[in-house]
Amino acid sequence: MPVDACQYFYECTGCGTLLRPKPGDCCVFCSYGSVPCPAIQTSGGEDLCCQSEESRLATEIRPGVQRPDWSVVTKPAAREALIGRNRAWAGPSEKWIGTLTTLQDLTWRTVLELFGRLGRPPQLSEVGKAIGLAPEQIRVLVSELQVRDLLGIDNAAGTIVYAYPFSGKATGHRVELHGSKLNALCAIDALGVGGMFRSDVTIESSCRACEAKIEIATAEAGKSLRSARPADAVVWYDLAFSRSAATSCCPSIAFFCRDQHLQQWLAGQISRRAGYRLTLNEALEVGRAIFEPILAS
Repeated sequence: MPVDACQYFYECTGCGTLLRPKPGDCCVFCSYGSVPCPAIQTSGGEDLCCQSEESRLATEIRPGVQRPDWSVVTKPAAREALIGRNRAWAGPSEKWIGTLTTLQDLTWRTVLELFGRLGRPPQLSEVGKAIGLAPEQIRVLVSELQVRDLLGIDNAAGTIVYAYPFSGKATGHRVELHGSKLNALCAIDALGVGGMFRSDVTIESSCRACEAKIEIATAEAGKSLRSARPADAVVWYDLAFSRSAATSCCPSIAFFCRDQHLQQWLAGQISRRAGYRLTLNEALEVGRAIFEPILAS
């Protein structure tokens, strides 16, 4: 057993099953071993220092609901990408720490539910009507959500510009949800829409390098992939951050038709980009972990 870190994943050498800690445990040894891990042993049974990185990075967005949802993450590459994001965004990640107030949470969920149902950014008056609040109250609540980088607004026009995972402007990532076609801010956001709405979606995008068409369909209410053309398409998960994800990393989180084109694109960047190369299945897990909790009760 490692003595200076928590082992979150363990692949069974007999059947290949990937084990993860049970809720409340720091590592696989504390959940399945005959004795707890070294950190727990040396602390006399108290969970003082052996806290998994996953538990440290999870934020309770409402009672009983944590984001990201580590329970959907089974692939080590997806785990590393999520942890890497939070390490890279040490300052900005503080925006998401802490549970929202009841009205903030209700406004956030209402904006996204209306976005998905209408196929466009909802007007502030529509948000207010849906939850029974006056326009001035909605403006304050939406401004508070913008500070947390959960959505973006045009202050001059008083309109919502984007609310992760959706954008009111064309981005090159089109998601068909309930018969409406919406713009997703990036490739990961597009893959997270189905899980967030507990509904299957189809995604139309293109290779960032050669513009070849990429088509993806989900299954099991957004939990898995039903089809992908081309089948070996990959995703670049960029870690750049400045002010908001929508204007910094999102434009570079993209699909590529194959590995070779991703490598060519990376080589052609003026400055070296930090991020992760993910298969479609790995990228789907990242999208689910980030977005499924948002509308969960």
